[in-house]
Amino acid sequence: MVAAFFIPVVFMGWKTVIIGSECTVSLTLNRMKITIGNQYQNIPLTDLNTVIFSHDKTVITIPVLSKLVENNICVIICNSKNDPIGIFQPFNNHSLVFKQLNKQINWKVTRKKHLWKHIVEQKIQSELDILKLLDIRDENAIMLKTYRDSVYNDDQTNREAVSARLYFSILFGKEFTREEPTAVNYALNYGYKIIASYISKCIAARGLLTQLGIHHIGESNPFNLTYDFIEPFRSIVDAWVYLYIQETFTVKHKKELIDILLAKVSVDGKWLRLSFAIEKIIDSYIAYLNEGTESFPLLELTQGIQLYGEE
Repeated sequence: MVAAFFIPVVFMGWKTVIIGSECTVSLTLNRMKITIGNQYQNIPLTDLNTVIFSHDKTVITIPVLSKLVENNICVIICNSKNDPIGIFQPFNNHSLVFKQLNKQINWKVTRKKHLWKHIVEQKIQSELDILKLLDIRDENAIMLKTYRDSVYNDDQTNREAVSARLYFSILFGKEFTREEPTAVNYALNYGYKIIASYISKCIAARGLLTQLGIHHIGESNPFNLTYDFIEPFRSIVDAWVYLYIQETFTVKHKKELIDILLAKVSVDGKWLRLSFAIEKIIDSYIAYLNEGTESFPLLELTQGIQLYGEE
């Protein structure tokens, strides 16, 4: 844990560090050194999973940034409002980079379309699970089951978007829209970015490019594959926001939401940290695309979500 004198620099959970004050971050003996005035804290790079730079007067040296990226440590940069706006990731640190990239480029269209169908079905099922978990009852929820059961390959009828609109209206009220500048939307966007950053890290660690998606194909989007793979996990953030956000979304909330990756969820009947669950499920997606498997782990949110510190 960070020493008491380092109160402005917040350590959040297992292997995640938030740099939330004016300080200098440098490299010393394969450790990240955080210096405020004449006091400092050294954190071994091997103890780090994610570093979030969340203060606009933090000074970061090139050597420490290089080492963080080389070690595939997720580096998230926030703006002056403490909102994540970008991540650093290595060009590719997989030992068989060309082999992996060649596989990705040659993924069969039929497999990509079928996987997207499965992802959309799992996303809608996760939405249903969250409504049940939160004991939210609405007569329109039956339509979500209809949408889940009528997804075509590549989601040709756009059940993903239709179900999302209905789901959000049930969860947050009929007047709710994702475009409004509200605390709920700010919190949703923040949580999604935290999960997306981790998924991007996982994709890069497996020698793949986040730019080459299976469904999202935006030419200006460097994270197409990330936002293909994130869909079944969004509802975990939705549940957190439903429970903890009303009129405001504060810095305290943001620090708490960072720990969402440390929550435990049930996958195939086993409780896993969300970070591990993400890796397990992403590995199954990649294996399917590489024609190595025909099955996928089952994310079972009706079993509950155990937040970090509440297990």
